[in-house]
Amino acid sequence: MPFEAAGLNSTEHPAVAVIAALQRQGLLTPSQQGHIIELCRETGAPLDQALSKLGLMTEDAIAEFYSAYFSLPRFQGARAAPSRDLIKNTNWRFLEKHRIIPLSQDGNEITAAIVDPIGGEGLRGLSFALGGKVTPLLATQTQFDRIAALARPELRNEETQSDAASIGDDAAKLKDLASGEPAVKLVNRLIVEAARQRASDIHIEPKERGVDIRYRVDGVLSMQEHLTIAQGLAAISRLKILASLDIAERRRPQDGRFSFPVAGRSIDLRVSTTPTIFGESIVLRLLEKSSFTLELEALGFSLKSADALRRLIQQPNGILLITGPTGSGKTTTLYALLELLAKRKTKILTIEDPVEYQIDGVSQTQVNPAIGLDFANAMRSFLRHDPDVIMVGEMRDLETARTAVQASLTGHLVLSTLHTNDAPSAITRLLDMGVEDYLVASSLIGVIAQRLVRRTCPECKADADGVTACNACIGTGYVGRVAISEILEVDEELKSVIRRGVTASTVRNTARERGFTQLADDGETKVANGITDASELQRALGL
Repeated sequence: MPFEAAGLNSTEHPAVAVIAALQRQGLLTPSQQGHIIELCRETGAPLDQALSKLGLMTEDAIAEFYSAYFSLPRFQGARAAPSRDLIKNTNWRFLEKHRIIPLSQDGNEITAAIVDPIGGEGLRGLSFALGGKVTPLLATQTQFDRIAALARPELRNEETQSDAASIGDDAAKLKDLASGEPAVKLVNRLIVEAARQRASDIHIEPKERGVDIRYRVDGVLSMQEHLTIAQGLAAISRLKILASLDIAERRRPQDGRFSFPVAGRSIDLRVSTTPTIFGESIVLRLLEKSSFTLELEALGFSLKSADALRRLIQQPNGILLITGPTGSGKTTTLYALLELLAKRKTKILTIEDPVEYQIDGVSQTQVNPAIGLDFANAMRSFLRHDPDVIMVGEMRDLETARTAVQASLTGHLVLSTLHTNDAPSAITRLLDMGVEDYLVASSLIGVIAQRLVRRTCPECKADADGVTACNACIGTGYVGRVAISEILEVDEELKSVIRRGVTASTVRNTARERGFTQLADDGETKVANGITDASELQRALGL
């Protein structure tokens, strides 16, 4: 399609030369070029937004191309704040329209982040308004939105919780907020950016004068941006609608889930709300099965440990426990073992709180306290369904533990979790709960204790210049997490020790005499192999 036919005269529209360059570099086909021009003509959308809308290029790829084409450096300051003093001397609507924002000034030199340098109108306008030379840094739309959120002229310190309450108490107003374009775009952007950063959770937290957005990446929370109270209400209301929650109910916790498409893949989001003194807080857990690795070695288990686990689940009956604090990867390890078991001709039933991932060949049930369906009741029901393997999400009380022991002694393999610091302590925990020592000795076949440590970034490690943070790790120096573990196999000697009702230290010493590798030992091996580092190991072990 000729440029003129699309309404974009080559002598008048500055995007034409850029579109032609994209085609020359093989980034656009002639047909795609025509679609882009048509979209720009009909909607007036900037070129980068047209490319993104048609799914032809990611925003990062667009920024990379613009950076090379216009010879502009990329904006790298993930936590950079804008200059409020400079913004006061400009027109905010102009900054938003041209997607440019001043960051700092040094004499007559002004540094600004810009998304779209095509045409140069934003640069010229900012230079005129501030009376200085503007040095632009090429930013993505997401980076610009994050910076802009820190500087919006609607003064956040003039917003009060009473302002929010007047809206929050009106369900109709909340629905209007949630369905509005700003709320839709905001929520979409938060989820897409969280997925890009490999975040496991999004935390939306009301404060006295605003709403904080934090992402948990590789187990560590980091601040992303600050919203106004109105923006936060709109985002939370939008998420509650997506998760089929009661939008007007803000006094009680609620739970729900929904799916969201990101870059051609579907992400499941588990949503949990809870009331706080400053308003409703919400946490989104991102669950992406396509990136969910369930190979034991890939999770971080050594060949020796992986072989031990495969050997344990070969047993026809008994209890296998996984221990560790919240967030130590216990559920992931359980799922990895279930996938191995599901490959056999076995009947597997699970009771979970909640069901995070669906596994082929496994019948999964979720607890429902409203109808009395808890771990113990579900397990008793399972025994009438002739299972080979039962997985119970957590042994929380004596009743659940006793039911698990009964199941294991009647020919079933039972997998579950406990909250203890190490593997030997799981034995004393069962005894403290009230399970008799002879029953523990007769039913327990093994205990896995684990923690998660962050993997050192392979790109940073390979950097000859000694750089310790790069784009691959979003400036953190780490990419992904790996388990450190200890596996206690309960053999006849340990069973005799358990029957004597001894302490965890006695169990540990007996196990060490038989080659038991402790958490710290496994961690030090991973540090020596460059998989993680000493500071990360100390953090995970609480040293």
